Amino acid sequence: MLELILLRHGESEGNRDRVFGGHGPMRLTELGHRQAEAAAAAIDDGLAPIEAIYASDLARTVETAAPLARRTVRDPVLTAALRERSVGELTGISFDEARERFPELWAQLSKRDPAWCPPGGESHHDCSRRVGAFLDEVLARHASGRVVLVSHAVAIDHLLRHVVGIAGAAAFRCLFHVDNCSIHRVLRKDDGPFRIAAINDVAHLGELRTATERAAWLPARAETPRKDDEARGDSTAAPRRR
Repeated sequence: MLELILLRHGESEGNRDRVFGGHGPMRLTELGHRQAEAAAAAIDDGLAPIEAIYASDLARTVETAAPLARRTVRDPVLTAALRERSVGELTGISFDEARERFPELWAQLSKRDPAWCPPGGESHHDCSRRVGAFLDEVLARHASGRVVLVSHAVAIDHLLRHVVGIAGAAAFRCLFHVDNCSIHRVLRKDDGPFRIAAINDVAHLGELRTATERAAWLPARAETPRKDDEARGDSTAAPRRR
């Protein structure tokens, strides 16, 4: 039996400051480090050993993988294949600045066009092909055991879409919600079908979840104006998710 565990990085400076992360050098915040420790304890549950850890080579994912590596005595394999979708020239720019200075780019991001590519960046199709090809390599390499992939929100969304067979769709009919340090588990026996065991599991975080992410799951009150999609975290611009 193969257990594939997908882990998003903890809260980063970009998440906290509402800045496009992309392939940028954002590191974890103090909260992000605590989230990574909690996720490592949840994954290293003593039930079965971790066979391998693969992680995006960006700082925020390397730092997230570190506590699990210490607990399991497994050196992570760092790879650019698990990086977040590149937003090119928008990297390091705040969401408010992008909305004001580049309204056309912002509008394109919000449309969720899988083929659209920000200047100097990647389209969703590009990101999907990159992470999907890497996942196929991992599956060919590991027929059994527990394997962890530490990555990013949009990248994990595409990994899950690859698993369920909707990668490369002409339009987004669904998105997987991917909170900071959420755990997603996929099981597979031999060459049988994938079994989705957990999606966006954050039970291990408790009060370590950010206020924005906790609010995303609360029912809106009738007397309270609803926040825009970006603030709730389900925009394709998906600034909070990067």
